[in-house]
Amino acid sequence: MATLFGCGASVDSLVHQSTSLHPQQVRRSQSGATPVPTQIPLYTYQVVKSWPHYHWSFTEGLTFQDGVLLESSGLYERSAIMKVWPGSGQVLSSEGVPRDYFAEGITVLHDRLYMVTLSGDGIIYDHKTLHRKGEFSVDGEGWGLTNDGKHLIMSDGSNRIKFINPETFQTERSVEVSCNGTPLRNLNALQYVKGEIYANIWKTDYIVRINPANGAVVGWVNLKGLLPLNERSRDPDHVLNGIAYDEKSDRLVVTGKMWPSYFEIRLEQVARAES
Repeated sequence: MATLFGCGASVDSLVHQSTSLHPQQVRRSQSGATPVPTQIPLYTYQVVKSWPHYHWSFTEGLTFQDGVLLESSGLYERSAIMKVWPGSGQVLSSEGVPRDYFAEGITVLHDRLYMVTLSGDGIIYDHKTLHRKGEFSVDGEGWGLTNDGKHLIMSDGSNRIKFINPETFQTERSVEVSCNGTPLRNLNALQYVKGEIYANIWKTDYIVRINPANGAVVGWVNLKGLLPLNERSRDPDHVLNGIAYDEKSDRLVVTGKMWPSYFEIRLEQVARAES
């Protein structure tokens, strides 16, 4: 992939470097002022099941609520939010978004469904009916959105993740995401999973696992090959995006922009951090 990071490394090379450190590299760093590099765990996947995805959905946000998938679809003049039955892909209900908004990430916190848009404007919905309940705005662009039970957690396409008060919509703190000192930009869709933030890296087949306390990368998930080449669009914008986690059933589901399928996956570690 050609996507660049803070010091010019591609995603593939950064993943390779951070998951395959030689023990001597670590020992050399421990003797001086240079920060000690950490070998980052690498994960691959097994597909548990897949089912049809509404192929006109330019997926931006994906989340589980009460066993049902909520999904936001982007693009100006055609953004929408919908409820989808997992396992069949049936769209149970949908609601249009104002034509001048580009829908981005979504999350449910305290029974409110929050959706952020590219412009930083946001809409609050009733998560059961998808009826519009209010509006809000945040500083900067909105990309991905999730929550930790207390804050809205938002990405803006940079390497920064913001923790936002859901009542005042002010940023209370932020972390800069980096992998062994290399800033990791283009963070897109987010999902809070077991105390970590999972983030799609825009226009790549990787999900990165992030420590929300300090922004450190604590794992890479390689999803190459998930969608077969013969099913991939030639449009460079039709990329992997959207992560949903159902805590009750411990299900992890991913899809992509205008992809034909959702995938429930199980992660398998293939590289372990050194003790």
